[in-house]
Amino acid sequence: MRFIAVPALALLLASCASQAAPQPTPSPEPTSESSMPPTPPGQEPFEITTEVNGVREWQNSPEQMGFVYRVQPIDFTLTARNTGSTPQSDARIRFVVEDMDGEGDLTVGGEGWTCEGGRDIACTATGTTAAGGTWSPLTLTMRHTKAGQTSVVVHWGDVAPDVIFRYDAGT
Repeated sequence: MRFIAVPALALLLASCASQAAPQPTPSPEPTSESSMPPTPPGQEPFEITTEVNGVREWQNSPEQMGFVYRVQPIDFTLTARNTGSTPQSDARIRFVVEDMDGEGDLTVGGEGWTCEGGRDIACTATGTTAAGGTWSPLTLTMRHTKAGQTSVVVHWGDVAPDVIFRYDAGT
């Protein structure tokens, strides 16, 4: 009898175990009302680039960056971005030029921008840019009368990094 009871007990336990584990219920399909848009990646407030070959770019921190070059004059493109979550109306960027030892001259301009000033240049643009969008690019042209460095503090929104433009006249 014992022989018959063990298989019957094993069969009874297996039956109980299969009923004890509840089957997972499928989650409901998300609706357009409940789904949230993805969070955009963090974006830099502006970007400075150049198409000139041989320019060495460096960045110590978000507050200090620079470029070393042997081309004279040299053009850079600054593209300002709306990093907010709502559209941005009108734009104002300020460039404060300070010679360290390079006697540099900065001129700034771009389509849709009005720029005024010499060593303290204010540029404004009208219109609206969407959240995450960019304003029309500005062209920064740097000319040096001798080798050395010129510091330009770029004031855009709540950031004001120091950008060092270093002209290396060496061969």
